[in-house]
Amino acid sequence: MSISSTFKNMMVLYALFLIVSQGHAASHDIDKLLIRLQHDDPKLRLSAMEELGKIGDGDSVMAIMKVVENQGEDWKIKIRAIKLLAEIKNPMAVDLLIKVLDDPFFTYDCPALKWNAAIALGNFKNYAKAVDALIDALNDKTLYVKEAAIQSLGEIGDRRAVPYLVLALSDKSFAIRISAIKALGKIRDVEAIPFLRKVLDNATDYYIKEETENAIKIISDQMSHQ
Repeated sequence: MSISSTFKNMMVLYALFLIVSQGHAASHDIDKLLIRLQHDDPKLRLSAMEELGKIGDGDSVMAIMKVVENQGEDWKIKIRAIKLLAEIKNPMAVDLLIKVLDDPFFTYDCPALKWNAAIALGNFKNYAKAVDALIDALNDKTLYVKEAAIQSLGEIGDRRAVPYLVLALSDKSFAIRISAIKALGKIRDVEAIPFLRKVLDNATDYYIKEETENAIKIISDQMSHQ
């Protein structure tokens, strides 16, 4: 074996050593963070969760999910956990976020948790069950949970939401109507145009007119490029 071949083999072995040692270090770090998640001090629990969010691997995601599932955890920490799951975008979290949104017994029907879960689900495209849960949330008794569901349906862009968003165009709430207009513009389904034109024809509010015109233009531009 030549000197160059020996050197190359040594470098490969060294690289493997680094990978393994880094893996052990990361595992050790996660173990320490998991212990800190059990601490009585909420600030230490929160800082541990933030560090897990930075790591963002499967074990970290599962640990953050357990924070959300912990019925005795402070609701502010649970909200931050939901936001971290949205930022990481690991699909393992989808079912849990749906549960937070649509199971009142799981969250004690807390609007703040449900709102954050609805917003978080907007980060998960191509998941039919997330769309279904957000559509169901359009019947939520809390206005801003409904508004969050509409926003996320727009972010996901699934055309199955269009008939439900069209119905929201005539909602008595200004916030719901304007959110539905924006969401339809993001989804860009031509089927929405007649309904948006009807809104435009009957609108008296400047902001409603402006957003409706913008949504129609976005959809029309999409059609012209097809």
